Amino acid sequence: MKVLGLHKDPWHNTGASIVSEKNGEVHFSNLAEERVDRNKDSRRFPLLSTMACMKESGIDNFNDFDAVILDYIIDKEDYRKDSNKIAASQYNFLNDIDPSKIHIVNHHLSHAYSVFYSSKFDKSAILIVDGRGSDRETQSLFIADRENGIRLIESTDTIGIGLLYAAVTIKIGFTILQEGKTMGLAPYGQNVNKKFLNFPKNYNGVSTDYGSICIENSYEMNIEHPPIVTFEDKARVAFEVQEECENAMLHLAQYAKDKTGLDNLCISGGVALNSVANYKVLQSGIFKDVFINPAASDTGISLGNALYGYHHILKQPKNYTEISPYLGPTYSDFEIKQAIEKYKGFKVISNNAFEEAAKMIADNKILGFVHGRSEMGPRALGNRSIIMSPLKAENKDILNSRVKFREEFRPFAPSILREYAQDYYVIDRESPYMLFVPLVKEDKKEIIKAVTHVDGTGRLQTVTKDFNGKYYDLIESFYKATGVPVLLNTSFNVAGEPIVESPEDAIKCFLKTDIDALLIEDYLLIKG
Repeated sequence: MKVLGLHKDPWHNTGASIVSEKNGEVHFSNLAEERVDRNKDSRRFPLLSTMACMKESGIDNFNDFDAVILDYIIDKEDYRKDSNKIAASQYNFLNDIDPSKIHIVNHHLSHAYSVFYSSKFDKSAILIVDGRGSDRETQSLFIADRENGIRLIESTDTIGIGLLYAAVTIKIGFTILQEGKTMGLAPYGQNVNKKFLNFPKNYNGVSTDYGSICIENSYEMNIEHPPIVTFEDKARVAFEVQEECENAMLHLAQYAKDKTGLDNLCISGGVALNSVANYKVLQSGIFKDVFINPAASDTGISLGNALYGYHHILKQPKNYTEISPYLGPTYSDFEIKQAIEKYKGFKVISNNAFEEAAKMIADNKILGFVHGRSEMGPRALGNRSIIMSPLKAENKDILNSRVKFREEFRPFAPSILREYAQDYYVIDRESPYMLFVPLVKEDKKEIIKAVTHVDGTGRLQTVTKDFNGKYYDLIESFYKATGVPVLLNTSFNVAGEPIVESPEDAIKCFLKTDIDALLIEDYLLIKG
């Protein structure tokens, strides 16, 4: 069985995924097109990502697939017409595939397949909270179980919290798809004694309707408010929409609980990347457990499409427990050496490279860290990461100004050895994908200053030996040297660029920033 899932042009975050069977085992591959075409949030037809996934899966021919699944936004009858302001590509490999193999699926249903089949749950309620999906859907509730699949309970096309959050993000002065900046800015506005926006509380079932203040088919708002000028003003507005997001998500979670009566909740769609709101839902206790997939944004749609094809179209049962986030291409030792030999400006250490890299972090150096298959989704989880000590508060400013080239208010995430998570954070379970933002315990805030946000929280990643052995060993080495089982982890890229994918991408980024050293598998590159 071989299934290709595509999220195609002209929609943002195009990409490809493959679900295939080999020797009775299910194999997964996933790649966003931006990782290979190097255009952030790429809208191009996912040819390069498809070819990379085919290589990883050992598939040579486009006609080898048993099914090809695409989602739609506007036109479900003809994928060539599924476009809006930008035309969809007409000339691509889909023209050479037997039309009977091509299936088109609802966008929110694809999100639902991506999150549920990535989870460990046998049964779950599923909330999809998005900007716009198929046929203008914004928020949907599904119910799922392994035996009977996924079934829609209710959906709405009213302007929801995702579109409101996007509109306010633009009003603050950011651009489309930069809602993460708004979330990071929000805590700075908590104690600003002003009021800018009044949001209607039109909560009804799966709808949280902001149509009275948001203008249809735009990101503009029809609402009077004081001028938004200063940093404090912008922070306050960010805080207000973040608070509204948390309230809306709590309403939706409670509605999902009341409607399904289940113990588990899956959340996906762009709003599911709001880790602060996710933590509020978790802490509310409405559900016993909450799961959000690492590619909750449209970077996970291609995987959802492939899973829909595998489980629904081809009727294959789920005989795997969960899906690793590390689904990108594999790079050979030859490819790594070839990339290293193309560039100058560093020395290469191949003996005891890992130990030397760990020592450099303990000495407060900045390390680029590349190994294994890249992680799916927008957040680096230890395979395409920039690593630094969390012990000095100034490290946050150093990284923002000299490496990431981004706004100084942006926080950095902590990665912690799972067994010490409850010593440092107010959380009672794993957080492997940075999709919960718990409070840092009071006695630890002064220890890990560089990864403690202004409101005393951290976008936490817990790491186990089984989950990511090499990254676990790196954190453990730092723990042995310093007594602190935490590292600062940020995505390996600079502002405006996608996360690095290949060894060559990593070397290019390393050379144009103030990163001190780069560890690619067993090769340590040190500047100077």
